[in-house]
Amino acid sequence: MYVNAVNSRTLTRQPRPARPRAASLRGLRSASPLIVRWLLAGGALVSGLTAHGVAYASEDAAVHKAVQDTMTEDYPGSLGPAKSKLSDALGLCLRKGCTGKVKAEVHVALGMVASQLGQVDEAKEQFASALRADAAAKLPATGVTPNIRAQWALAAKSAAPPAAPATEAPPPAEEAAIPEGWKSAEAFKLAKQGLDADQAGKLDECIAKDQASLELDEQPRTRLHLASCESRAGKLVEATKDAQKALEMGLQKRDAGVMKVARQRVKDLLDRIPHVTFAPPAGVTDLVVKFDDRPVPTNALTKKFSVNPGKHQVVAEGLVNGLPATFEQQVDIKERELVTVTITLKPQGGAVTPAQIKCMLQAKSQEEVQKCLPQNTKNLVIRVGADFSGYADTNSVYVVSPGFNASVTSPTSGWNVGGNFLVDAVSAASPDIVSTASPPFRERRYAGGLSGGYKPGTYGVQALMNVSSEPDYLSVTGGAAITADLNDKLITPRLGYSYTHDNIYRGPDNPTNNLFQVHEFELGVTFVLSPTMVVLVGATAQFERGDQSKPYRYVPTFDPVTVAPFVPNGATIDLVNKYRQPIRPLEQLPTERDRYAFGARLNKRIGNATLRLEQRFYFDTWLTKASTTDMRYMVDLTRRLRLWPHLRFHAQTAANFYQLAYPALADPGGITPTTLFTYRSNDRELSPMVSATVGGGLRVALGSLEGDVRYGISFVGDLLYSRYFKALFLTARTGVYGTVAFDAEF
Repeated sequence: MYVNAVNSRTLTRQPRPARPRAASLRGLRSASPLIVRWLLAGGALVSGLTAHGVAYASEDAAVHKAVQDTMTEDYPGSLGPAKSKLSDALGLCLRKGCTGKVKAEVHVALGMVASQLGQVDEAKEQFASALRADAAAKLPATGVTPNIRAQWALAAKSAAPPAAPATEAPPPAEEAAIPEGWKSAEAFKLAKQGLDADQAGKLDECIAKDQASLELDEQPRTRLHLASCESRAGKLVEATKDAQKALEMGLQKRDAGVMKVARQRVKDLLDRIPHVTFAPPAGVTDLVVKFDDRPVPTNALTKKFSVNPGKHQVVAEGLVNGLPATFEQQVDIKERELVTVTITLKPQGGAVTPAQIKCMLQAKSQEEVQKCLPQNTKNLVIRVGADFSGYADTNSVYVVSPGFNASVTSPTSGWNVGGNFLVDAVSAASPDIVSTASPPFRERRYAGGLSGGYKPGTYGVQALMNVSSEPDYLSVTGGAAITADLNDKLITPRLGYSYTHDNIYRGPDNPTNNLFQVHEFELGVTFVLSPTMVVLVGATAQFERGDQSKPYRYVPTFDPVTVAPFVPNGATIDLVNKYRQPIRPLEQLPTERDRYAFGARLNKRIGNATLRLEQRFYFDTWLTKASTTDMRYMVDLTRRLRLWPHLRFHAQTAANFYQLAYPALADPGGITPTTLFTYRSNDRELSPMVSATVGGGLRVALGSLEGDVRYGISFVGDLLYSRYFKALFLTARTGVYGTVAFDAEF
């Protein structure tokens, strides 16, 4: 079905061969016009199918004259043109079957030219070929140098055949009949049978015989004859491949006859080959298309494929609105045509009513067909899920998080509601805590949320509310977004806004609290570029106001002259405690921060897999800049098993106020600071850093895939590594994360 075509622009039209003389045709009167044309084009079997001598006497004279003219006019002054003319004469001699005497004359002349060009080995080979063609061959009386005579003598010595034993049997007649250049008598015999079959109009037999011959002995002229039979049998794709291969072999062997015929044949075939392409339907899942029982890659349906002319069968199947649907069509493709097959899937058998069939017959597109079909949707779809996650790292931080989520959707009415709840149980004994002589802490965070939306048609709205509570932190978020389906649902913009209100408590000894607020704006657009590709681009802007400093995070300070400049990256707890100032100020962050991010996500279906690639760029008014790349490649190994690797890379610069070691001066008593940086933090997440994540997951579908209840279990695992280039207590952190999740749909 497919062919790698030679670029027709590289093919030059060759002059037509001269008409053969009447004397050359007299020996072929009983042959068909096909064989006459084949032999005139340099057929593969000319030396084995035609008697030598009388039929080619006139060719001997022509070749002899060409040699004499070349050696008189070009030798030795123009050796390059002389060699080219003599090579053409030898090619004519080999094609027309001239006598050994004339053939030897050409080889002698080529040897003399090669010797004058300094090509000693080629000269000796040409002289040896001359002696093999005619044992009585000799050098001419003029134009011979001492080097030529020495090389001739060596060739004559090597070409002399050893005396055969008296008891040696003569070679079999069949072997003796093999023309020069053939390696196998059986291949020669099969090629002759191919010509006979061609003459009898048995093209299939011609193809079979030529293919069998080529398996034994690769001959470019046999390959050309095979292409001729295939072309007349309507197998243009196969004929083009064989003609291209013959052309390649002709170029390698510098066979002018093969090159001339093959070039023209390739050009003619490329002009005749028809093509087919496919218009895939939109909104169809699990699409499979076959052309004459051969699968067509889903991601290449819109490409043009080279095919043979004739009748072909196109079959496709997939899921439309969750129902199995099929397509079948026979297409008759003529030479030089480009045929587009528009795939329109329709449900199988008795799944439709007469009214629906009438509706589909009047449909003009796949989308209109889908509207006629029974909608395999429920009035209500209920989804529930539960998961258990765990995290641990080399910074002595451990987290376990059980969670639960549920949603109810009405596909027919366009509304949905959902909710989620989780608990984070955190245990930490990190160096940040130990450095302040504090014991390890354990605390829990409770978080929950509600969401709901309504989309009766083109436009829709979605709202959410989340609450998160910790012993010293309470966060409440509310937001909404509007969406629209434009251009037949190929473009879906989304505009959203959310507001977060946080209270940060200072603890029982400090009843006051900090108020922290966040306004976030979101703009995104989803583009359906093809049935297998979706792209989402978007941007967010966050405006934070309020003090989000940690109430229990103390920042080490150092002498500005003797210590601070020399504190190393990753300084240990003991080193920090030894040289730090007695002053222990709390962390203080700026009370305003504006964050901006923009990025894109690509979802691409590739065969039985889905690639999800995300890129995000970030910057803020603290002068932090970051880039995050995330990739998942989800492979459907079976209908029940999906497996995916996960890669993520993040890099960022430091906040403008962040320092590895903050300098400070104290009064003589060493308690009250006289100078101190207004903004300060030893939060290493504000430092210059990079992090990488490697992992993956799998999902196993359980129960019946077509049942009313569908459920499955998922496993996710990631290895996280972070490298900090300007932080106290540690320079790197390695963590592991894992989740086991269960989901069900009713």
